[in-house]
Amino acid sequence: MKKIYSILVAYNPQGDELSLAVDRLKTQTDIVIVCNNSDYDVEFDDEKVKVFNFRDNLGIAKAQSIGMQWAFENGADFILQMDQDSIPSEDLVQKLLLCYTELTNKGYKVGLVGSQDFDNDTKILSKPVIDKSENIKETNYYIVPDILSSGSLIPKNIYELIGGMDDDLFIDIVDFEYCWRIRDSSYLVIKNREALLGHKLGVGNVKLFGIFVINIGAPFRHYYQYRNILMILKRKYVPVYWKISQLVKLVIKLFFYPLGLSDGNERRKYMLLGIKDFFKKKTGRLNNDRK
Repeated sequence: MKKIYSILVAYNPQGDELSLAVDRLKTQTDIVIVCNNSDYDVEFDDEKVKVFNFRDNLGIAKAQSIGMQWAFENGADFILQMDQDSIPSEDLVQKLLLCYTELTNKGYKVGLVGSQDFDNDTKILSKPVIDKSENIKETNYYIVPDILSSGSLIPKNIYELIGGMDDDLFIDIVDFEYCWRIRDSSYLVIKNREALLGHKLGVGNVKLFGIFVINIGAPFRHYYQYRNILMILKRKYVPVYWKISQLVKLVIKLFFYPLGLSDGNERRKYMLLGIKDFFKKKTGRLNNDRK
């Protein structure tokens, strides 16, 4: 029987949010590893729960890396990445593992199996603007260029091959960068559209110029987006189409967000700071970022 450990990255969870998340994962995985980025400790009196209290925000990348290392050094065959606000379907892990097993038995080199996420509020399935997925014949499995880390199953051999997450990125683009490294090592990133995961991106939808509806995160996230995108543009394994599209988006946001959003000037401040710190070769956490 394969052992699956889940890695749950927590940051200032609200109310019983963390306890509920842990309880959901305990029913599907052998061990739940809580990587707590909050400045206070959390405790679970349960042999199925391992807690790392960092008492600081190390970022999602480093927290995941620490969790991955402990898991694979302590008996895990697979790890499941999970955010505190993600809600897995009751058979999520079962369907992810089944997908991995079926495809590997057919000779596919599977590096990661991800889930089909949907908006927790609207229940609408998330779909890319441009669908670059490739269906695997006679299945509901798709080869994709990248996927969210939350709800993704990663086998031990991939960790041994490429290691953990890129800690320098801290938060944004961490999941995509890991997928691209997997693909660069000649393994596949798979999306199982039958494995469902409730998820929430950003802080919600807002209107740009009172017309265009966009999903957007907190202003400080622009710092990491701009700095990290610029950081990885020179990496050969990053898809060319992604580099071009992101550069276009960076220019558009820099000029139009300040004009069309009520907090646009604050957002521009973080964008410019991200660009500045890229040229200063700064990595990790923004010094005055207490987010």
